[in-house]
Amino acid sequence: MIGHLAIAAILPYLLLKIAWIAGSTVGIVSASPVDAAVLQGGNLVTAAMEVVAVLVILTFTRSWGLSVPPWLVLAPTWIGTGLLAPFVVTGPVVAVSVLGDPTSVGDGSLAAWVGPLVYLSFGAQAIGLSAAFVGHVRARWSPVFTSRIAAGPAGPARPVALASAWAATTLLSVVVVARVSWACGSTWGLPASVLGSRGIAEQLADGGTAVFAVAAAVGTLSLLHRRPRAGRTRVPLCLAWVGTGAIVGSGLYATTLLLSGITGPVSAAAGAVGFVDLLQTLAGTVLAVVGASLLAGMAADRAAPSVRPAEYAGGFPHPDPTSGPADRSPGTPLPRTQ
Repeated sequence: MIGHLAIAAILPYLLLKIAWIAGSTVGIVSASPVDAAVLQGGNLVTAAMEVVAVLVILTFTRSWGLSVPPWLVLAPTWIGTGLLAPFVVTGPVVAVSVLGDPTSVGDGSLAAWVGPLVYLSFGAQAIGLSAAFVGHVRARWSPVFTSRIAAGPAGPARPVALASAWAATTLLSVVVVARVSWACGSTWGLPASVLGSRGIAEQLADGGTAVFAVAAAVGTLSLLHRRPRAGRTRVPLCLAWVGTGAIVGSGLYATTLLLSGITGPVSAAAGAVGFVDLLQTLAGTVLAVVGASLLAGMAADRAAPSVRPAEYAGGFPHPDPTSGPADRSPGTPLPRTQ
């Protein structure tokens, strides 16, 4: 049921993209200032991403999905949940704002209904993908939901992981300050080319990015420091998972658009925005690598065979403390100790 609902949330956006790729003008009221070839390429890429999302959801909701290699589903799910999570909040807000002002979203080249359709579809996809993923994790890696933070791995690489995580957190503090200021209406560091097009959606996106950056740092550091010790691993793990995915996904997406020239000449779109996007991408990637190493350590600890302490001491096996003379066959001498 969850899988069907999640796929249903994908269909409106996917069908709209297919229509545009085929040459339809549905939802288009005027020519976009972006080059037509660039738009077509973007439509092809985003449509392909939606097809991948459908395949991932099917993997999560079918029994054969349990035998699929973990990396094949974890990587796209991490990026997918990160890119879609902000729309859980921005989707409804954009839909309401368009009812009051149809020009509040986009550059005016699309019909007023396109923005709410896209944003609400993304928000529903985030919920559906996350729900399907949680069900898959419960069936495949149930200890993630039951283990305690105090039981986390503490291998020889932990000091390096701690230093890396704190360095990334320091970089993210710059990102948080910048994003919060832009969310509150500040124009510091914003190029003149984007000032006229900024609205409630862009401000919410900046505020959401700041929240996700904090979540990524708090979740990762909680797992590394193993605090609070009595807490469940799933809480900081979810914070780190969604937080790193969101800041890496949005930062990498914006940086790619900048370097490809889709947002205009680099000189016009560079500056504080490009720097902050790059900074959050790098810091988020570091935290993601640290988190992946933690997950690998947890998996290795669970896979390691349990060994009874002091099973052999002094060259002879210890007798079972619960056994008595009646448990040994008659005439069997007790082992001598050295």
